Amino acid sequence: MQTAATLPPAGGTALAQPQPLPPLRDELKIHPAGNNRDGSPAWHLADPVRNLYFRLGWLELEMLRRWPLGAPQAIADSISQETTMTVDEQDVLQFLGFLQQQQLLRRGAFKARGSLWRRILHGYLFIRLPLVRPEKALRRMLPWVEWLFSAPFLLLTAVAALAGVVLAARQWDNVEAALHGALSWNGALAFAVALILSKCWHELGHAFMATRYGVRVGHMGVALLVMWPMAYTDTGESWKLSQSRHRLSIASAGIMAELMLAAWATLFWSFAPEGNVKGALFFLATTAWVLTVAVNASPFMRFDGYFILSDTLDYPGLHERAGNWAKRWLRWHLLGLEDPIPDNVSPAFARFLTLFAFATWVYRLLLFVGIALVVYNAFFKALGLVLFFIEIVTFVVQPMFRELKIWRARRREIAPARLLRLVAVALALGLSVFLPWSGQVSLHGVMEAGVAQPVYTPYAAQLDKVLVQEGQQVKAGQKLFELVAPVPADEQDKALALSQAWQTSARGAMALDKNGAAKQVVADQMARQYAIQQRASAVELQRLQLVALEDGVVHDVEQTLRPGSWVSPGTRIASVIDTHRWRVKALVSETDLARLRDGATARVYQQGRWQPLAGAVVTIDHDAIRRLPNLMLAQSHGGPVALNPVAPANELRPAAVWYRVVIEGISAAPVSKEQLVRVDVASDRQSLAHGWVNSVMLMLIQQTGFGKEG
Repeated sequence: MQTAATLPPAGGTALAQPQPLPPLRDELKIHPAGNNRDGSPAWHLADPVRNLYFRLGWLELEMLRRWPLGAPQAIADSISQETTMTVDEQDVLQFLGFLQQQQLLRRGAFKARGSLWRRILHGYLFIRLPLVRPEKALRRMLPWVEWLFSAPFLLLTAVAALAGVVLAARQWDNVEAALHGALSWNGALAFAVALILSKCWHELGHAFMATRYGVRVGHMGVALLVMWPMAYTDTGESWKLSQSRHRLSIASAGIMAELMLAAWATLFWSFAPEGNVKGALFFLATTAWVLTVAVNASPFMRFDGYFILSDTLDYPGLHERAGNWAKRWLRWHLLGLEDPIPDNVSPAFARFLTLFAFATWVYRLLLFVGIALVVYNAFFKALGLVLFFIEIVTFVVQPMFRELKIWRARRREIAPARLLRLVAVALALGLSVFLPWSGQVSLHGVMEAGVAQPVYTPYAAQLDKVLVQEGQQVKAGQKLFELVAPVPADEQDKALALSQAWQTSARGAMALDKNGAAKQVVADQMARQYAIQQRASAVELQRLQLVALEDGVVHDVEQTLRPGSWVSPGTRIASVIDTHRWRVKALVSETDLARLRDGATARVYQQGRWQPLAGAVVTIDHDAIRRLPNLMLAQSHGGPVALNPVAPANELRPAAVWYRVVIEGISAAPVSKEQLVRVDVASDRQSLAHGWVNSVMLMLIQQTGFGKEG
């Protein structure tokens, strides 16, 4: 290992002893760094091969100076005797673990386990492709772009941004039109050009700012994050800068460059002629910088936001050091282990670091699950499923188990009373997971009136009278509407006239005709025939007197109909609803379907009502639905069911597998209109673990195709 400053040997008499400790890599270098927040000195251990650096304190420096002593105990004794620090062998071994984990030891003495398969495994997730080594070009071009960093130009950019916003506000209709035009193919082309331009400008901002402060830009290129290209600039040597404000300038230069570009694009957009150039300017002024800020400003990943926060706080290695504070908090509050404080910082800053670490862990958990889902969907089902589980195990499960291994190794340090409480909590959690305590299934559905009478005309007729109005309470047999139909009325009149004529003819035949008896028989038959026809026509006309079949409330009266309007048989004029009888059409998932039984009791919860309604399951479909039974169940309309994003929206095709369940009401309740409800149905008892296993097995069967017939 080389040092930028000459370090005097320590404990020289022990150099002849055996060296069981693995030697350090020869190319490592030590550079002085700015003081820590508490004023203590700090150094950087640089790895020039990987262009990485590690911040060290006084204790770590003294260990490196005495590394040739070879034995951890000898190093600890030498530091304790020759400095004011008290060190034991465990401190040296802990530092050895850090060197091994960061691959700072010679490969012949220590080989990082799993490094090869990790590189193979995650190569498809993150690949860095260096394209150019711009160091010489940047230094030649720097004098030509120096004016971009001047105060007058920054002030002029602020004025341009203000003017651009004012001009855009004065033509807001054009802004909205540009936003709609962005959805076209020409808009997509302009967006792609603008995005590439903005990202290149972003990286040049980092590169030129680093060059201004004398930091070497090793290379620039493209990184593939889950096969998604992202430009990058290697400014790793910025750690050599002792002033944190200089490092902050380099970290924020990319975002600042895009904001400057957006300011001028906003101004030029107002004057540009229609076409792709104007579309590109619109994206530069709106979408491009918003995407950059949304992605790069996050301090929870090692993007610009992380380095900006780290340099603002003047606290290098923010993630790792904050993680140490969070682990210390967990070990103390859960196990009672009192670890030494990781850094000499104020209590308020220590609380901030702890909360920041927890927030980072939650953010990364969600991100890694999202990446796993991307990987799962990027490949065919079987391979995607394997890669999904590999990602979850590698990024989520393994870090948790590493901490649990430390807890297990230090279990003798835990007080018996606290250990007993932990065992009791773990036992309670295990019982809650494995005991079959859950005896109900929660469903979502649409509640509707159980009895509804649609009011239709039996055939084409003319509306004569409207006898009810919307919301009116009616009794069974009460008239609702009266209609007339000329054809049946004419037929009735004709039949009545013919019947009377044949009856008169029959009476006259007996007295005037010698064959009167025979003619009377014929006349009576014809009279009866037309009398029957007349009564049939009367019945048909009676059907135009539309009445309520049950007690209820009139709803959905067709407002466009007026007396004199013609009504076709397919037109529903109104509905009579029995508001005290109801049913629920609910949906159950595939994992819960087997737990339901016909006749099972159900509790229905309406919005805004605390007391549930009693019901019973009357129908359980065993064929999955292909279309939602009601639009209210779709997420796009406030419901719980996600629609298939590939299928047309009007098909209402659910993304998951659902089955229909019908619940009939037992207790009476007023139901004036359809509404979303939650239903708790009594079911076979099942543990949480059993439900999870069922869900996993169903997913395996669905996604691998095992268990399917044909």
